[in-house]
Amino acid sequence: MPTKPAIIVVLGADRVGKSTIVSNTLEQYKDIGIDATALHFAGPQPHHNSPIEQYIQPLDSVLDAMPEVVICDRGFSEVTFYDKFRRHVDISEEWAFAAESYFSSRASKVHVFLVKRDWEWSRPHHITEIKEQYPASTPYFIHNQLLMRETEHHAYYEYMEDYLKNRSLLSYKTLNLGYREPPNLLLCLKTDE
Repeated sequence: MPTKPAIIVVLGADRVGKSTIVSNTLEQYKDIGIDATALHFAGPQPHHNSPIEQYIQPLDSVLDAMPEVVICDRGFSEVTFYDKFRRHVDISEEWAFAAESYFSSRASKVHVFLVKRDWEWSRPHHITEIKEQYPASTPYFIHNQLLMRETEHHAYYEYMEDYLKNRSLLSYKTLNLGYREPPNLLLCLKTDE
């Protein structure tokens, strides 16, 4: 029977450097000869029949290749926050628990990291993204987008920290980065063991 992979889940609000951490960690694993793959969850798709299928289907597709490590950019517990905040749909946390259980059953170990950055660090990255998405955007439009995104940034951490601390089935580690460079997750994992 094949060995189950370790799964690393990198959580955090938009534009806090999750994708950079995932990419750096993937390269670090490859540099030491460990078969690792990265996985980004893009949200619910038209063919999904339940909130957790957006996590289960992509995970199953990469597990077919039997990697030693799967590094997830975003994760299952965010479904209850984003569906409520962005789509105004209340999703029971039972779906997040089910997804956590599924990931745990498919992994040798699940490591969860919550990346925290101040809004002021993320703000210029949001401005860049807004200008790329909407090249003709006015200062008024950018200002309103930033107000919305700042509200979401703070609400995300309020919800996720409470969820992870008080309800999640998985242990987690918060990475308070402030203005620091992304950490070496391999070192963080060694300190957890």
